[in-house]
Amino acid sequence: MTDHPDELALAEELLVAEGCVVRAATAPEAARVGPRRAGLVVEVRLRGARRGARKAAVHRVERLAARRSLALWVRESTLCTPPRERRTPYHVRLAPPADGSTAARHVLRLARHVTGAHDRRAVSLPGPPDRAAAVAELTASRFGDRLFDPSAEEVHGPPDPPAQPGAAPRILDPTTASGLLSLCLSVAALCAGGLVCLTLGGALQRLDTPWRWTALLPALALGDALGWFLAERHLSRPRRFALGTAMAAMFLFLGYQLMLALPVAGGDVLWATSLTVLGVVGAAPVGAGVWWALVPSWLSRNAHWFVPVVAAPLFFVVPWFGRLLYTLYLTVGFGVPVDAVPVTTYSMTYAALKPIGLAAAFALVFVAAAGWARHTYWGRVPGDGIPGFVLPVVAALYIVTTLLVGLITAAAATDDAAAAVKEGRNPPGYYGLHGTLMCAKPLSKDIAVYNGPLVTDRPVLTFGSTGERIWLWGFQDAEGGKRGEGDWTAMSVRLEDVALTAPPKSGATRCA
Repeated sequence: MTDHPDELALAEELLVAEGCVVRAATAPEAARVGPRRAGLVVEVRLRGARRGARKAAVHRVERLAARRSLALWVRESTLCTPPRERRTPYHVRLAPPADGSTAARHVLRLARHVTGAHDRRAVSLPGPPDRAAAVAELTASRFGDRLFDPSAEEVHGPPDPPAQPGAAPRILDPTTASGLLSLCLSVAALCAGGLVCLTLGGALQRLDTPWRWTALLPALALGDALGWFLAERHLSRPRRFALGTAMAAMFLFLGYQLMLALPVAGGDVLWATSLTVLGVVGAAPVGAGVWWALVPSWLSRNAHWFVPVVAAPLFFVVPWFGRLLYTLYLTVGFGVPVDAVPVTTYSMTYAALKPIGLAAAFALVFVAAAGWARHTYWGRVPGDGIPGFVLPVVAALYIVTTLLVGLITAAAATDDAAAAVKEGRNPPGYYGLHGTLMCAKPLSKDIAVYNGPLVTDRPVLTFGSTGERIWLWGFQDAEGGKRGEGDWTAMSVRLEDVALTAPPKSGATRCA
């Protein structure tokens, strides 16, 4: 940039305000700088992917110079990564008690764990594990009022590496070709093992033969293989087998429960399992994008008060939305008031959770897209936050999607229930609310019927009652018209004036 004190001071002040580290170029670095020019070394610290980081840093500096009319440009840029120094932590614990009975020693050890008296001090050493160096440093340390006592305290930490170089486990470097290939093959093997266990769990649930229990044998074999892939260098063989078997059992249970929840035929088990795996794999980039969008951000820094403020109205909004869905299902669909049907607050909350969850998943996809854009420095100057318009757009999208999903599902449930009633079948349940077809018979000749007359020749639909009256929904013949001409409508009658009985048979459209 121009070698002028005011320009240099302004450039340094602006760059420091942007979070950059600025220093003057050393003599070797400034050797290529032309006359009447000064060299500055600017360190732009970014959080995100390596790909595109250098270009994003250059764009950030040059955009600042153009915005402030600075005679500054980037002559050379390079990507620097912070060094990662290995550290080994060691913790000092009280030695196990040697006096007293076995029960007394166990009680004392439990008391130490509960009260935290065993956690005396800790030290973190650079480099690989070295217990002797840790003990020596703790012995020589005079930090604190309680010094390290080797006779009453023990040092806990990772074991030292083996003395012979050939005995150390070989750790592949993923930056090399062979190491990257080995990592990819390991991930593929883990995914394949999980897919096979999911399929075996689905087969256990779907197949109706004693031979289905033979599926546990390959699951045990896969448990050993999964344990070897997960912790081949860290755990002994029995522990590896236990870890792999637990993981295989988890996938077996997941596949079993999946087949219980999905109406899938026996031949479609593999297809349903594959779709489940694809869904889980697709959730991984969405979760990563949401993490990159929110951490670190304004939301993560203010979550301690923002989350309670947002969550507090949910205790009132969720039941209200559930009541809205029940109103659409009962009042709009069948003409039955919500207050006349035994519906609890828990049922209303349960009815609202499905559209709220689907809308949240839909909104998280857009948040994940913003997180990926932030992580890859796309569409904006890199910084510590996401664009300000993302939050209101996602909030509006969430509200609209919740309303649409809830109203559409309630309308679809109403149509399905009405179609079932017209065919003489009991309608499917709606989040804890179950309608029943009954035949109504008046107990006296003259009874008061709201929106009558009372339908007695056909089964009528009822959802129960919470008071002295019961609401029924059925087909009323038109007055003075031909038989079969009329409309489906709701009517109300006192419980003590009618007798409700079950239809003669399932699927019947006429009462006896």
